[in-house]
Amino acid sequence: MKGFKILEIYLNFSCNQKCIHCFNGEDFRQANKDLKFSKVASDIFKMRKKGCNWLSLLGGEPTVYPEILKVVSLGKKTGYRRIMTFSNGLKYSDAGFVSDMKSAGLTDTCISVHGDNGELHEAVTGVPGSFNKVMAAIDNLKREKINVMIILVLNALNYRHFPRIVRFFIAKGIRNYMFFALKYQGRMNEGGDSNLAVRLSEAFSKIDEVRKIFAAKRIKFPSILHVPPCILPKYISHLDNYSTRPSTMLTQDGEAAGMEKAHKDLVFKPSCRECVCYAGCSGFDPGYAKIFGDQEFKPLKKV
Repeated sequence: MKGFKILEIYLNFSCNQKCIHCFNGEDFRQANKDLKFSKVASDIFKMRKKGCNWLSLLGGEPTVYPEILKVVSLGKKTGYRRIMTFSNGLKYSDAGFVSDMKSAGLTDTCISVHGDNGELHEAVTGVPGSFNKVMAAIDNLKREKINVMIILVLNALNYRHFPRIVRFFIAKGIRNYMFFALKYQGRMNEGGDSNLAVRLSEAFSKIDEVRKIFAAKRIKFPSILHVPPCILPKYISHLDNYSTRPSTMLTQDGEAAGMEKAHKDLVFKPSCRECVCYAGCSGFDPGYAKIFGDQEFKPLKKV
């Protein structure tokens, strides 16, 4: 990340999957349409002049944005050194589309996975065959020498298999990862499958075993998102939302804001002020606390 200043653009909230844990709810999707290309282009130029040199494209699903190739191409032409999508991978199962994205300037993509087999993955995506498409996508992206990062969102169905899932994707040649906790927003609050809900301490109960796998393979240990420091005090240096990277986020209302806006709905309890990590902590998810309470969140006296 050194030497990079990131512009994150949420292009749309349209999607070709139906993930039951998506933090973009149906009402939110209806109220927020695709950004106009003219607005996207304007901010790509503006933020490049302000020093941004890494362009991250998100949604919804950015690959279904009608002018995604134009956006990627513009990013390349204006001098962004890295251009990344955060994707479910479905469109990347089309080798021709991957080739076009590579030619336009795509350098990296983050692919969300939910398991090492169709049963686990598709229990979340709601799309039969989506696991096989993700596997094809990974092959296509690697063939075009586009860097692939795996995002694994831990939930009640997959956390027990955490080490096995990591071994599976390492065997596929993937060396870059991010680990996410669930966000109790959007579809999780709109009748999403409550069977996905899991305590943070349980979700990450196998993290030490996973760390040993990375050490044995001499792979850099990943960032962990949506987890307060008090849950994983030994992993504070890996908590992405504890030490926020220099980024600007372009929201659907056209507002360019600091990344702290992404954490605006998180909360603290009074005792959090006693924690040595309080100044840099983003807080915890109030939706999570409605289910599990806030007893897990205890102030740290030292790290």
